Amino acid sequence: MHRPRQDLVITVDKHKVPGVEFEKLAASGKVWEDFFQPRDGERYRYGSTQKTFAPILKKIDDLKHSMRLPERRSILDSLVAEYAHKSVKIENNTLHLSDSIIINKHPDSNFMKQRDISSMSAHDLTKADLPNVAKKAMQSLNTPGIDESEVKSISALIVKDTDSEAICSAGWGKRVKPGDYRQTPISVKSNPLRIFPYHDEVPALMNRFFAWRNINKDGLLHPLILACQATAYFVYIHSFPDGNGRVSRLVFQDALVRREYLPVALPGVGRDDYVRMISLAQDADPSEFVAKVLSAQLGALHTFRSRGSGEGGMEA
Repeated sequence: MHRPRQDLVITVDKHKVPGVEFEKLAASGKVWEDFFQPRDGERYRYGSTQKTFAPILKKIDDLKHSMRLPERRSILDSLVAEYAHKSVKIENNTLHLSDSIIINKHPDSNFMKQRDISSMSAHDLTKADLPNVAKKAMQSLNTPGIDESEVKSISALIVKDTDSEAICSAGWGKRVKPGDYRQTPISVKSNPLRIFPYHDEVPALMNRFFAWRNINKDGLLHPLILACQATAYFVYIHSFPDGNGRVSRLVFQDALVRREYLPVALPGVGRDDYVRMISLAQDADPSEFVAKVLSAQLGALHTFRSRGSGEGGMEA
């Protein structure tokens, strides 16, 4: 007679309810996180990638340190507005450059924490005193970054009155308001085999994402490399029903500006190329994404210097 292996026998505590234990495990986010370990910079080759690109990182930092920020912020204002426009354009968003500039003009508001964004139209949002991420970051240099509630509000703004908003309420499962985390499992057409966290895991994972970012602000990775890892990590969680790429690029922008780098778009990179690079980074090959970011940063610094020199507001 076949006897069961003793190491496979599971003892059930009659005083514990299995369903509750599974729910606690799911809510912890540890199942997905312990397997994929998105915060491990060595596993995802950010450490070795940093060594590869050490010469261009030095060139970027040397150029940045050779300049002084002008008292007038008009040059950076224009770069921020252009960045916001190009970033959402990757996703075929209909936000106009004029709207990006309007949003860019009001950095000091508590607007996001005072109003129900989900009830407002996109037109009203662009006319309201919504803070621009980069402008707020400029006032908070060398601090960790925007918080979780602000990310949710940014997500609501990005999808409001777009096709993405319909995704929040369409399909099966609980209806999700713009800015709320998803309530169903998710997959993406660009990579159907990509395994994202189960939706019950998302709140805990997002909480630990921000904790990881805050702790590693002054860690071993260069700020630009860390920002690349954070972008891929954020998208890997895929916390919202839609708009994750757009939100991640604003988190990325915020990280750069707080460390006194420039907000950058990636010249010549369309949506398909961007998604492919992020997917490669999630498969432990971030080299192409990092190369594009560093090239764009170096180009933006040269642009910043040339614009500043033309106005007499910056010394090389």
